[in-house]
Amino acid sequence: MNLIERDPLFGIAKEKFSRWGVDGVLVDLDDTLIYTSEIFRRYMEEYAVQVSSLTGIDKEIFAKDLSEINDREYLNSGVSPKRWDNVVATLAEKHLSGKEVILESLPILKKIYVTEPRMRSGAVESLKIFQEIGLKTALVTHANVEWTNWKMDRLGLWDYFDAVVIADENKMKKPEHWLQGAVMIDVQPRRCMVVGDNLKGDILSAASLGMKTAWMPSPWSVYREGEVPADTIKIQELIDLLIS
Repeated sequence: MNLIERDPLFGIAKEKFSRWGVDGVLVDLDDTLIYTSEIFRRYMEEYAVQVSSLTGIDKEIFAKDLSEINDREYLNSGVSPKRWDNVVATLAEKHLSGKEVILESLPILKKIYVTEPRMRSGAVESLKIFQEIGLKTALVTHANVEWTNWKMDRLGLWDYFDAVVIADENKMKKPEHWLQGAVMIDVQPRRCMVVGDNLKGDILSAASLGMKTAWMPSPWSVYREGEVPADTIKIQELIDLLIS
C-alpha cells in the first residue's frame, strides 16, 4: 500500500466519485488550478499607476476605464494577449492628453505572460489523488497556446493529465471543447465531472452535455454572469471536492 492509499482522503474520494458515477475529471487551468487573475490585477494596477504618475490622469478613473475596456475587449476578442493592443489604443483615444504615455506603457501589461503563477491550495494534491483512484483527467483551458505550454512547463503539470484541450484564444470556450476532452479520455459525458471558474464557458457549457459540474466562482465579474445550474457543486478550491 502506498502512502496516498493510507491518506484518509484517498478512501473518501474513491467512494465519493464512485457514488457520483464519475470516471473522468475535466478541469480548467486559469483561476481553477492556478492563480491567474492576481497576475493580471498586479500589472493592470502597475500600468494605471505609471500612466497616472506621468500624465496626471486620475488613477482611479483610469483604472476603472482599463477594467471596463478590458472586459468589453474580452467579449469581442477572447483571451488573446493581442487584445491588450486594442485595450490600450481605446484608452489612448479616451484620454488624449496622455496618449503617448498610455501607448508607450503597454509593455507593463505584457509582463502578465512572463510571470510564473502560483498553484492554488490543494490543487496538486487533488490531481494526484484523482490519478491514484483511477480517474481519467483532462485539462480544458482557454488561453494562448504558447502561454499555456509555458505555464504547464514551469509548474510541471503535464504528467497529471491524460489529455489537454486548448480552446481558441480568439473565440469563446464552448461545449465542444469539453466534449473533445471527454472523447480524448474515452469517458462518456454523463460520467464526467467538470471543474471551472467561468460560469458560461465552463459550467453551463459542460452541463449542456449532461456532465456533472463544480463551480469555483471567478474573481472576474464577466465570468460570473448567468444562472448556476441547481445541481452544480459550489467550491472554493479543487480539493473541496474531496473533503466537503
